[in-house]
Order: sequence, then C-alpha cells, then structure tokens
Amino acid sequence: MRSVLSFLAAFVVATSTLVLSQGGVADAAFHCVRIHSVAGGYNGNNNIQFVELRLDMPGHQFVGGHAIQFFDPAGTLKATFTFPTGVTNGSAGDSILVATSEFNAAAAGGTSDFTFTATNTTAANGGDLLHPVQVPGGTVVWASTSGPCFTGGPAPVDSVAYGAATATYGTAATALPNPGTLKALRLSNLNNPPTNNSTEYSLTNVSPGTYTVVAGNLTTDFTTPRDNGRKVLRLPPVSVGGVSEPAAVSGSLAATPDAHGRDSGGYAVAGGVAAALLGAAAAWYAYRRPYA
Repeated sequence: MRSVLSFLAAFVVATSTLVLSQGGVADAAFHCVRIHSVAGGYNGNNNIQFVELRLDMPGHQFVGGHAIQFFDPAGTLKATFTFPTGVTNGSAGDSILVATSEFNAAAAGGTSDFTFTATNTTAANGGDLLHPVQVPGGTVVWASTSGPCFTGGPAPVDSVAYGAATATYGTAATALPNPGTLKALRLSNLNNPPTNNSTEYSLTNVSPGTYTVVAGNLTTDFTTPRDNGRKVLRLPPVSVGGVSEPAAVSGSLAATPDAHGRDSGGYAVAGGVAAALLGAAAAWYAYRRPYA
C-alpha cells in the first residue's frame, strides 16, 4: 500500500513539473485577462472615459483586490484603481467595464460595472482620480505586481502604452485623440501573452448601437464598450449641423447592429419614409394626368 501511495505522489509531482515546464496556466484566477480598450474622451468631452478588460480564458473573473494603474508618457504614476470585488460572468471573452461617472450619465443601454470614485481610486503626482486615463499619451497597466497568465511568461499581466509613452510590449500604440472623438484604442485579439502594442491596438469607433452579445460570440465580437452583463453600450449620437442624430427607439424600429456593427434600424426607417414619399408622388401624377 505504501509503495502505491509513493508511486502516486511521485506521479503527481512529475505531472505538475511537466505542466509548469510547458507553460501551464497560473493558478490564481485573475491572470488571464487583457486590456481590451481604452478611451480618454468621446465626442469632444474628455471626461467620458473608460477601460474595458476581457478574459482570454474562462474562470479568471476574480479581480477583486487587484489594480489598474495609469501612467503619463514619462512613466509617472498618476492614478490607481483597485477592484473592490470580482464579477459574475467568467467565460472566455467576457468583459469587465470601468468608467467615469460622465460615461455612465451619457451611455445608453446600461452603465459600467465599476465607476472611478474616491472610494476605489487614488491619485498620485497630481493625477485626477475621477478621470485617470492620460491623454493623448500614457500607459494603462493591469495587475502590475502579479505574475503572467502562463508560467514563464512576461509580467505585468498586461500593459498598453500609447502616444509618446515607452511600451513594455513592443512599441507604443497610436496616441488617443485630444479632445476625444468617436474612437477608442482597442485590442484586435484575445491572445496571451501580449506582444506588441502598436500592432495589437488601433483606434476604432465605439459601438453605434446597444445590444446583448450571445455566449457563442463572446470571443469573436470585439465591439466596445461592453459590460460584464454582456451588453454593448451606446454613447450619445454625433451632432450634425446642430441637429443630433436620432437616438435608438424601442420595438420593431430599435437600432440593431448588422454584420458590420452598424445600426440597421435607422436604415429601415429611412427606406420606409422614402417609399411613402415616392408612392404619394406617383398617386398625384396618376390623378392629374387625365386632365393634362
């Protein structure tokens, strides 16, 4: 019996060593998370800011007690946000959204999972704890004091530098627009470990509509911003010539993104109006023609 137990113990140790030597997953359930998107402003308002994280492996939603740090282009720490708790959904591709109060006031379809406040965010070196994303250049770091997703991989868990900042991974991504436009700096994949900020991230339009991402699309739908409830949120429409674009409406005319992430509802409404006008013109012409 003792020899059997000794054999089993040796087998467990050998198996564990083999897994670790071949890049086994770190056992703490918050390591396999990427910084998916960063916005330092929207449509001219630099107080509308958000950071979205995404899980690249299931079961890593236990982020409570871990931090997102914000640095200026010179590498000076400006603010630290610490998650007070974890989140509920933890499938691969699930999101965790942290944003400013101005973002939540403007967004349609819901609010962020966490909001930057004096309770969970601390300022440093003159930073603004309520609006911590540095613009136009800076660095956002996730879990800087923790090990990587895979044993033997790089640390910190993830970091994206942009603008004039110096990158930990490759070279810095393009600068954030200042003032903010309709774009956020967004990751193009869920790969781990990180490789190169300048090739993995690009400025991409935020979502024009609000919708819920089904479980099967969590790893392939890169639209931002998305909360942990799997809801893509919509920021306010753009003003054109002093007149705001109409907001999404409920029911059968609700704005629904097509395969390219565009609102199809608005196109349906416009097409219906045009058809009605053409029909009225045809009827008038038919009525007048006998008397011509």
